[in-house]
Amino acid sequence: MFITPLMAAILIGTFWTGVGTAAVVGNGHLLDRSAARTDVVISASTDDHINACHARYRSYQEDSDSWLGRDGVWHVCQL
Repeated sequence: MFITPLMAAILIGTFWTGVGTAAVVGNGHLLDRSAARTDVVISASTDDHINACHARYRSYQEDSDSWLGRDGVWHVCQL
C-alpha cells in the first residue's frame, strides 16, 4: 500500500494531536496552580551552598557563612 505525502501528514498530525490531548487531559491537575504539589522534592546539600558561595564571592568564609561586601560589612551568603 502506497501512502501519499498528504495522507502521511494527516496521519502524523492526528497522532500528535492525540498525544497532546492525552497529555493535557491526563495531567489536567498540572494546569491548576491553586493545587498544592506534594510530589515535588527539592534537595540541596551543604556542599552545593558552600560551592555556590565560593564561586560568587571571593571573600566567602565557610565558618561564618558570610562574605565581605564593598561596604566593609560581612554579609550572610543567601545562595
